Amino acid sequence: KRQIRMPLAVSAALLFVFLTLSSSPSTPSVPDARQREQAALQSLAGWVVESRSGTGNLGALSRKDLEAALSPEPRRFGLFQQDPLEQTRRDFLQSLPYGSALAAAAGRHGIDGLLLAAVVDVESGFSPNAVSPRGALGLMQILPSTGRAQGAKGDLLDPSVNVDAGSHYLRGLLELYDEDVELALAAYNAGPTAVSRHAGVPPFRETREYVRKVLARYQRYQQEMRQAAGPLGTGARMGA
Repeated sequence: KRQIRMPLAVSAALLFVFLTLSSSPSTPSVPDARQREQAALQSLAGWVVESRSGTGNLGALSRKDLEAALSPEPRRFGLFQQDPLEQTRRDFLQSLPYGSALAAAAGRHGIDGLLLAAVVDVESGFSPNAVSPRGALGLMQILPSTGRAQGAKGDLLDPSVNVDAGSHYLRGLLELYDEDVELALAAYNAGPTAVSRHAGVPPFRETREYVRKVLARYQRYQQEMRQAAGPLGTGARMGA
């Protein structure tokens, strides 16, 4: 699972501010909620202290860990505000073939599910039994060697196994290239060595066409999702 990486001093400072705010006098109508919020934030602060003392590991906290600690509380702080399109995104993914597998892998590895859908669309046309001449398998066209390297357990022709392995690999590429989607896609197609050798997207016709197609599909899915969201999607796009 993707790990939260944040300098310890920054984490401690943020939590101090949160605890200070949540410790202020609460109104009679919401004392229980404020108390629960303070307890959750104190738990997070405790993890920071444990990490600093060497008995804990703040870096081991995942997004799910933080969500589990905070989900019962009102999300007053901007840091924890959800994307207003998040539910629309999940609904849109569910409308696509193998949407449940895509949504699960997206959440597990911290990747936009629409990007995963675009990769699957271009790689296999959403065919779970696709096999390339080079032996790449399934929805995200994973080579058996790549699947093993990503810790895949099970049949790569199984949609959930395949998408999880492909998402894990793509997440690693995004981190390698500082979240540069274009370079990560180029490496997914041609390999990281080719991207490093050419200091960018390799001048291979297949790779350039692949990147172009995935980005075009990604943009199309974003547009379709916003259209499905109606006025909410328009407002979010305009930054309202």
